[in-house]
Amino acid sequence: MHLASFSAALAATLACTILPSTSGFAPVPVQRVVVRNANQFSPFQPLYGIMDEVNSDAFDLTSLLQNDDGDVSDSEMEKAYEMFLGQLVFSANDPRIDIMDNYDLCADPLWITWLERKISSTRDVEEKIALKDLSEMIIDVKKRFELSKAAEERAVLEADDAEQNRIAVAEEEMEKGRALSGTDILRKAAAVDNAGRDAFVEPEFVKKTFYEKELTPEIRMSYEDMCSKVLPPYKAGDTPVSIVFNFYDQFDAQFIKVLNERAMNGDADSQAVLDALASEQEKRVNVATENLRTVLSKGEPMRMEGAIVALAKEGKIDESFLLLLEANADQARAAGATGPADLMVKLRKRAESEKDKQSASKEIKLLRQLLREPDQTKREDLLADAFTPKEALIVSWS
Repeated sequence: MHLASFSAALAATLACTILPSTSGFAPVPVQRVVVRNANQFSPFQPLYGIMDEVNSDAFDLTSLLQNDDGDVSDSEMEKAYEMFLGQLVFSANDPRIDIMDNYDLCADPLWITWLERKISSTRDVEEKIALKDLSEMIIDVKKRFELSKAAEERAVLEADDAEQNRIAVAEEEMEKGRALSGTDILRKAAAVDNAGRDAFVEPEFVKKTFYEKELTPEIRMSYEDMCSKVLPPYKAGDTPVSIVFNFYDQFDAQFIKVLNERAMNGDADSQAVLDALASEQEKRVNVATENLRTVLSKGEPMRMEGAIVALAKEGKIDESFLLLLEANADQARAAGATGPADLMVKLRKRAESEKDKQSASKEIKLLRQLLREPDQTKREDLLADAFTPKEALIVSWS
């Protein structure tokens, strides 16, 4: 047998050799050889198990979820947004609690844009209303969070400024002290000793009233939405008079301060709204005055209360009527007429009670009662009574 023939036979034998136990999920450390010619050998590619193929890039589908710039694909983002929306809508918690727990996601501009697009595209009326309410809650929570954060930052800056001013004053006093001679120091010490403690007068800090306090940037920001509702541009047919009539209950004292500041800075639209507000207030006070005259004309206290009940059912018990009763009670008490003053107080309490009965919800009724009650103990009793489960009365028909 020639040497070349023997080498070829030996190579074929080695290629068919069965090795000891090898796993199908691990690489096989065997190399096969093939004869290219009588005098040259070349190795085969190594064998791999199935797990190596799975772990390779052959089954990597993440590239399908990304765009060319590496962002998550629109379809996957759409699914994520739908799941998050379902989490907010079907949660058993108060939506505002879930919004705060997931604030970073809810405040994401992309999420807010997607939610607005979904609201405009949906055709289901109930779904549109629910999603719009959720969107308004998110925007409201987001604005309150930003205002709170801005207020905290402003408080920190004011505290730092106050501390720097205190240090500057102290350093100035130290410099003045260094410049004094020994004789001057002794003279000042003697003057302080002779003055005594009785001559020391505590500085008086006059507390500013509500109208004297300056508006903070946070207060102005909190009324931006309200300003956009009552100030131009208006819809067709709307005027300052009609706007004030529709939003009258939302004109609180702080908002009027905001409008006054704008008017003082030359905003003619704000002044027009303030003029319309003054006119509407005058009309309502005149109506309340006529209603009060009708009540007092009944003569007897029981009939007066009955007239108040009738006014409440007609929806004529408003803030102007209650303020008018309170003002008359104060004037009667100041004049020494205790009886008429007590009657006015009694009528006012009955009017407030009847107005609460016409409230749309128990929560509003409880909130009004808490705001009116000055005694902390009675407020606690109101809360305890409101949150105590009531036992139903079971009547047997047997």
